Amino acid sequence: MDDVYRNIVSLRTSTDLFSNLNDGNEADSRVAVEAEMRVKADMPLGKINRGFHYTTAIAYPFETESYLSTRYGNGSYGVWYGSLDMETTIHETAYHAIKDLRRIDKISGTIIRHRAVYEVSCQAILFDLRKKGTAFPDLIANDYGYTQMIGSRLHKEGHPGLLAPSARCSGSNIVAFTPEILRNPKFLCNLTYRCRPIEGIVIVERKPGEKIHTLRFD
Repeated sequence: MDDVYRNIVSLRTSTDLFSNLNDGNEADSRVAVEAEMRVKADMPLGKINRGFHYTTAIAYPFETESYLSTRYGNGSYGVWYGSLDMETTIHETAYHAIKDLRRIDKISGTIIRHRAVYEVSCQAILFDLRKKGTAFPDLIANDYGYTQMIGSRLHKEGHPGLLAPSARCSGSNIVAFTPEILRNPKFLCNLTYRCRPIEGIVIVERKPGEKIHTLRFD
């Protein structure tokens, strides 16, 4: 396979790490953060660079003490999710951003979430379920029981992963059960999600004020 896309919560936080350098100017802060990310992305390979990128973009789902229960993971092992194109990874993560916010009582208005997108090389022979969504609708259902059985069996048998249809758009996802098939993570871009959970709307920006998507979810 070629590069795939990994869309994760950004390391940027509400704490301005550059506040002592910019006199509180938000525009200068954004420039500083983006410059820092570009420098880290372009650094020659070494222990520091490899550790930052690898841990952030690849290792985390396999190294957490308590694994999450997800579409292809029952919580007893780590599962890494990516997409074969940028559009799909945006649709997938925007849906889950709205879903997570709706779990919070009395939340309203616009909630901002920052994301970071990485390109990651994948080399493996994978089970291909991409064209099975019509014949087996449980592959894209919101009930994960069926897909967790598939994931559990493949993981138990030692298979590295699979390709699956997206439940949020017409694209495809990659599901990895081991970090061994993933390498060479490269920072691609930052995204900002402006989420309106009551309306089910996510406005996606590549740069502040530069809207690239308006997504709506039930």
